[in-house]
Amino acid sequence: MKKIILIIIVGFLMGEANSDSLKVDGEKPKIPIGFDLSKGFNIPGLIPKNLIPGTKTFLFPHEIEVIKEAAKNFNPEPVTEDDIVIMETTRGTMKLKLFPNAAPNHCKNFKKLANSGFYDKTKFHRIIPGFMIQGGDINSRDNDGKNDGHGGPGWTVDAEFNDIPHKRGILSMARSSDPNSAGSQFFICVADAPHLDGKYTVFGEVIDKVHIVDHIVNTPTENSQAIMMSKESIPDGEDPDDWITLKDPKTKKKLYSKIPKNMRKTDYEYDMRNKIKSDKPAIQVIIEKVRVVNNTMENKETEPVTE
Repeated sequence: MKKIILIIIVGFLMGEANSDSLKVDGEKPKIPIGFDLSKGFNIPGLIPKNLIPGTKTFLFPHEIEVIKEAAKNFNPEPVTEDDIVIMETTRGTMKLKLFPNAAPNHCKNFKKLANSGFYDKTKFHRIIPGFMIQGGDINSRDNDGKNDGHGGPGWTVDAEFNDIPHKRGILSMARSSDPNSAGSQFFICVADAPHLDGKYTVFGEVIDKVHIVDHIVNTPTENSQAIMMSKESIPDGEDPDDWITLKDPKTKKKLYSKIPKNMRKTDYEYDMRNKIKSDKPAIQVIIEKVRVVNNTMENKETEPVTE
């Protein structure tokens, strides 16, 4: 019976992977919804209708490429000082303003990505309390958490360093060691970060409900989760072989975590060592939608994406 169920599921996934009815040329971009098991299957006697209740959607590689192509071909209206950003997240909706005079290319790029639907359903994949929250990676929509933080739209924007300080609520562009490598990933400061001034491009600022960034940054991370599962010493009477040794990369303290009975030591050690080094939220924080609209039309959606 298990083999029959596995064959059915694999066949269904292969069918999904080969289907591509989305077009870019001559049409408004259609953003793929992704594979969703939340509605379950309906195969009486074989698979229950609600196989995995509440399962989140994810995208296949070819669907991600469609989104990238749609963003590439999307031409937004010019950015003006009257434009505001409406960013809807699972923790609330905040508004931001852009700085087109200080960073015109970054503002244009952000509006292009936002209004093409590129950011929709992506996640904040990195949060550091007392510092910032980072999102905007399309890879956060696939089924491989290991590549989060390494994705982009397929192009880069040259640096536009300016005199605007990195203070609480500032919207700035993430990049690699190359100053001209910004793509789609951005971060919002939850506290003043003067050490970033002149090194990263500031292009906006939260102007309404900045407290939402606090809600997001206080989300438990894989690092904090690993620490909660650890102790500073092995309790008396415990067999040391039943425990693994970890090192908190932030405090440099040595920690000990007991191996679950149903796991091999090597597997648990590998998992925990990855978690304790990770700033990824242990609970997903999703960017439901981002749109750049004119301030006089903030209750309307301009340049809508057809879904």
